Amino acid sequence: MTTKIPDITRLYKGARHEFEVEVVFAPGGGQSPRESHNFDEIIVLTEGTITLERSDREEVVHYDKTPAFIEIPAGVEHVIGSTAPAKLVIIHPNRNV
Repeated sequence: MTTKIPDITRLYKGARHEFEVEVVFAPGGGQSPRESHNFDEIIVLTEGTITLERSDREEVVHYDKTPAFIEIPAGVEHVIGSTAPAKLVIIHPNRNV
């Protein structure tokens, strides 16, 4: 099986690139690497459905006419997957904690 790679655009702001925004167009059929960060992560789902496997729980998140907001605290291991196309905005408000 071939994993489809999402189209990701990243924007860094701040003197030390401490604020990051990722705009993600996920084609479906793929997933992110399993990872955790030493900073909080905020995900805004603007289209589609994603699966979110976290070290503290698993959930399926749907876009339903309004964006879905997901907060992943620092240190929580997670994987984001999609079986169909999805659009997300991923925010790392303070990468240099």
